[in-house]
Amino acid sequence: MTPANPPAQSGLPASPGQEIEGSASDWQSLIKTLSQSLAERGIEAGSAVVLVPYAQLMDVGRRAWSSHRPDGFAPRFESSRNWAASLQPFTPGAADLSMDMARDSLVASAFIDRVAPARADAELRAVMVTRLVEAARQLAPLAAAVPPEQRVAWAEALQQSLLPGPASLQWEGLVATLALTWASTSTYATDVLWNPQASPGAGVQALVVLQGFQTDPLAAALVAHWGERALSLSWRVGGSRASGWSLHACDDAEDEAQRAAACVIARVNQGHQPVALVATDRLLTRRISALLHGAGVAVRDETGWKLSTTHAAAQLMCLLRAASPRASMDDVLDFLKQAPRWPEASVLTLEQLAREAGVSQWRAAVRTASLAHALPEGLVEILSEMQSPRSLVQWLDAVAKALKATGLWDALQADAAGQQALLVLRLEDGAARELADIGETAGDSATSRSAGRKPLALFTAWVRDVLEGATFMPRGTGEAAVVILPMAQMLGRSFAATVVPGCDEVHLNPSPEPPGSWTAAQRELLGLPSRETLARAAANAWQSLLRMPHLDVLWRTQELGEPVMPSAWVLALQAEALHDGQDPRAPTTLVSAPSAPPAPSAGDVLPGALSASAYQDLRDCPYRFFAMRQLRLVDAPELQVEPDQRDMGNWLHAVLRAFHEQRGDARPGTEADRAALDQLALETAAAMGLNAGEGGAGFLPYEVVWPATRDGYLQWLATFEATGDRPGPRFVQAEAVMTSAVGPWKLYGKLDRVDAQESPEGPIPFVIDYKTESRKTTTDRLKEPLEDVQLAFYAALLPDDTLRAAYLSINDRPGSTSGDTATRLVEHTEVLEAREQLRAGLSHDMIRVAAGHPMPALGEGRVCEFCKARGLCRKDFWSVS
Repeated sequence: MTPANPPAQSGLPASPGQEIEGSASDWQSLIKTLSQSLAERGIEAGSAVVLVPYAQLMDVGRRAWSSHRPDGFAPRFESSRNWAASLQPFTPGAADLSMDMARDSLVASAFIDRVAPARADAELRAVMVTRLVEAARQLAPLAAAVPPEQRVAWAEALQQSLLPGPASLQWEGLVATLALTWASTSTYATDVLWNPQASPGAGVQALVVLQGFQTDPLAAALVAHWGERALSLSWRVGGSRASGWSLHACDDAEDEAQRAAACVIARVNQGHQPVALVATDRLLTRRISALLHGAGVAVRDETGWKLSTTHAAAQLMCLLRAASPRASMDDVLDFLKQAPRWPEASVLTLEQLAREAGVSQWRAAVRTASLAHALPEGLVEILSEMQSPRSLVQWLDAVAKALKATGLWDALQADAAGQQALLVLRLEDGAARELADIGETAGDSATSRSAGRKPLALFTAWVRDVLEGATFMPRGTGEAAVVILPMAQMLGRSFAATVVPGCDEVHLNPSPEPPGSWTAAQRELLGLPSRETLARAAANAWQSLLRMPHLDVLWRTQELGEPVMPSAWVLALQAEALHDGQDPRAPTTLVSAPSAPPAPSAGDVLPGALSASAYQDLRDCPYRFFAMRQLRLVDAPELQVEPDQRDMGNWLHAVLRAFHEQRGDARPGTEADRAALDQLALETAAAMGLNAGEGGAGFLPYEVVWPATRDGYLQWLATFEATGDRPGPRFVQAEAVMTSAVGPWKLYGKLDRVDAQESPEGPIPFVIDYKTESRKTTTDRLKEPLEDVQLAFYAALLPDDTLRAAYLSINDRPGSTSGDTATRLVEHTEVLEAREQLRAGLSHDMIRVAAGHPMPALGEGRVCEFCKARGLCRKDFWSVS
């Protein structure tokens, strides 16, 4: 934005032929020189066109002229594109380089398909398309500076030097020659400036070019074309430096963003408006802008940001991700939460059921009976409609239809970024026809992929590229207190104060890397700016910045824990003994207020029944029992795409349950048992969505160790069931749900497996609990037998006076003990005594809970380190006595 009343101090204009010293009257001197030069040539100022290096200077120049030459007509201050647009509207041809990623990517793809059909895989082809678009756009300013009738000859003279060299550079050479051909055969919006209607003397009597820090090829070519009727004014960095500088060394990127925002706000509060915020680091600038918006500061951004980073683009992409055949449940839920069609309550219900069922993939959710009634109306049909391949135009029509069906269309139209997304993707009615024949025109229609049917993955990649290639410029309302702009566009403009963050060695390099993959020889041949030219332009921009009043320069001293040096230009300023700036942020004193460990009482909030894990919580930490069992504050299960150790345990439990229920007491032999286990393992993994097709590659490690786990289990089972003087235990039931009571308290539990051990007194129940944890963890449970809760609790669920109980440790490798096997039975030898003690202790503890005794947070031991209620008890904020 241009300030409404720019101060006298401005950017750095210089003169034609002779240079004007930069001072408070730069514009005045420039306009004086311009008017004198036009008068000497007998040309009225109103019949001259002044080409400025960037569009924002048009208004600055007009106001400067009206301020210093209020009488008579003023010259037309124009950028080259604005001047061309005023002469003739422009519509690019089907194969022209249009600077529109939606068109250019299709044309580039058609070119690649035409010259290299079936010679590159999909990934290499995609990279070549991106490189071709980038290279052609870099050549476009050079091609536009050549008269249209001379471009083909210009390109032919350069083609031989750009032919592919060694085999290792074959693709680079191919992209370079294609880019040159594309740029030279395209028409440009500024081509009208070479036409007779824009020739010298036809409406415009003189052309004046104000050069920026870097030479504009088109402007230089027009100066030569206009000859004596052209006047070139260059800007020179010179003059005295302004005062009021401050240098700020910051800790890291976040500290730099906060301090930069504070500097801007301080300048605004001092009445120095407008403030220029120079963009050197895109991410840092976005963060500073967010902080300023949060503080209520009016900001105008002249740099913009990628359309792909806006919320509107995220809404579009979430639809395409949800429609993918491999969409995760998270992808679909994200889409549902964005779409206005479905109420929030129904989406939350589906999410809760999906978490409880452990469904991580959308296609598995469609087949899950427990989720069938919760699937939002029309969702399956909308996503299914976007599965089959189709042409680009058909894809755009399908996306527009889906957006309207889900309510996202209206949301996008109500958002400025959404409107631009609909525009660049041609989603409005009839707009997609523009792209229908682009591929066929640019390439061979028989082989052009852009004219054929695209799968969803390729279409999604195209949408991503289009959104990434478009720039969103947020709309400003009224006069802004802060203007975000590049350093090069400070030229010729006046700001009351300037803040320059990102002045470290990475983001403010005095010798910037030239864009593109061109070699130094190619850049010289083509006329692209060299590293030295770019470095000189950057240095001039920096020197012009130093003339700005009230300048704040900031840089970070570390990045991700690694030290970062200031830019070489900043080091030069430090060598001049410039003082460090004061941090404008006001310090806030925080008084430490540690809390005491909580000890609530909730005798009127008792669980209806107790499980083994619930009573374990009570014994580990009363507060944990209060939070998770009485208040029922539990974490929602994760919708994990990749299976983890918990999934492995659930899968193994399900496999062994199915195996033993199918096998019963039959003992067909090791080979038959192995085949049955393998078949059930595959079927169970598929049913649970754990195989590679559903859950990704996360289950592969468990599939690798399965043979060792299976053989270890069968080896143990053969020994366990062996008959001798006394028959071995026989399988009775798996996943047995049992209940009992201890006084008024109900107990319940699900036992992994119950066997029957024959004895002279009759069958004795044998409770077995599977454990897939480490062998040491399992054995440590019974180091103190009377302290174990789980097996004693399970024993309390059975009315039998005699029983056995054990943990079955199932691993894929033997334990560390000599003679230990991969699967080992760890029996509780004192389970009956432990059961009686548990019954007495449980009754005593629950009576105290019901009576309202405090339930303190213990805050001790390993249990506390992994407790889900740790954030509630606030252990890290307890007072230390």
